[in-house]
Amino acid sequence: MSWFVTVSDGASLPDMTEPATTEERHASWLELFFDLVVVVAVNQLAHLLHGDAHHGPDGLDITTFFALYLAIWLLWTTFTLYSNVAADKVHLRAMFFGMAGIATMAAAVPHSMDGRADLFAAAYLITNAVGTGAFRSSGSVLLSWTAASQNAGLVPWIVSFWVNDPWWKLGLWLFGVAMTMAASMLGSRADQSEMLARMNERAEQARRRASKGRREAPDFTVVAAHLNAGHLGERLGLFVIIVLGEAMLQGVGAVAEIEDWRPGGVDEWLLRLAMVAGFLLLITLWGLNVRYGFAEESRLPPALVLPAHFVVIASVTTIAAGLGVAVGHPSEHLNGPNTWLMCGGLAAFLLVVNLLAAHTRLWPLRALAVALPLAGAVVSPWLPAAVVVAVMTVAAGGQLWCLFAVRSDK
Repeated sequence: MSWFVTVSDGASLPDMTEPATTEERHASWLELFFDLVVVVAVNQLAHLLHGDAHHGPDGLDITTFFALYLAIWLLWTTFTLYSNVAADKVHLRAMFFGMAGIATMAAAVPHSMDGRADLFAAAYLITNAVGTGAFRSSGSVLLSWTAASQNAGLVPWIVSFWVNDPWWKLGLWLFGVAMTMAASMLGSRADQSEMLARMNERAEQARRRASKGRREAPDFTVVAAHLNAGHLGERLGLFVIIVLGEAMLQGVGAVAEIEDWRPGGVDEWLLRLAMVAGFLLLITLWGLNVRYGFAEESRLPPALVLPAHFVVIASVTTIAAGLGVAVGHPSEHLNGPNTWLMCGGLAAFLLVVNLLAAHTRLWPLRALAVALPLAGAVVSPWLPAAVVVAVMTVAAGGQLWCLFAVRSDK
């Protein structure tokens, strides 16, 4: 089924069963440049999860992380889908304004709840208006992910300007994001032929109103357009690579801050274990994503692919924050919040990959791989941080082996 509709002059209604285009297209230099702002945003968001080395982030830090991450990711999807549909007709000004808006939000992240909350909300609203406005001006309307062309959850963000309590403000932001995603996911399940008919009816009414007092009014019809699914898969995969890069940065940065690298003692071996296990973990996550996650055309519609994508990138970011703490203090016990965020993030990542793989072969072993990081979090008070990272690496490696074995048997 086609996932988009486009407004064009004098066209007829096409067959709604027409598949998405398979024309080969890769991310443009503009799109790669646009994604640089995501690098900055992810780095700022990961720092929200550092907290105190012994106690980790508190509940407000964690809630702020997910609320702000969702908002920034939603804007990124809007501009990504816009550039996917517009292709070489994309407006540079809109993309650059989008970059500036997301960069402003990223700069506000460190103090988003103690002085820059209204700036973050204002940047979100303005950047959303730029993105959805560019989408509509391109003559396209998105049916399978309506947030790209019409955000349904803006009112709570506007109301938040009159709320000072950080928990209430975050609650309004999360409610607005939830409204946006729910409207997009539920709207994609509606009868698209009926939706097209209603849109054509409204378009005809608009044409009649415009024709009053004129000799001639433009005639336009809403028609089905195409999503380049391969291009979208590539953009989603590039985002995952960005957050894997953040995880690498966190690990290397933690090692760089260790003052004494002289050999000898238990700490040296635990440091080596943490470094090697962390590096292997990132390699394994990369392999799982490239082979079974987000790197190419997906058989699923955007209403399912996009939420799954957010779970994956948020999971990798929580793993990145935990790795920074674990590698920096390999012989100590990880604090509870970072342990559960890191291990829970890996479990969520492996679960999503299992679902995207869409088969049940070797499911007991694959279920064990998902559960193993959670078991590691349970026993983490009695294990050095380096050992917890090693347990996570075993779980991810087991998942990769299971999926590779299943694919090899086909």
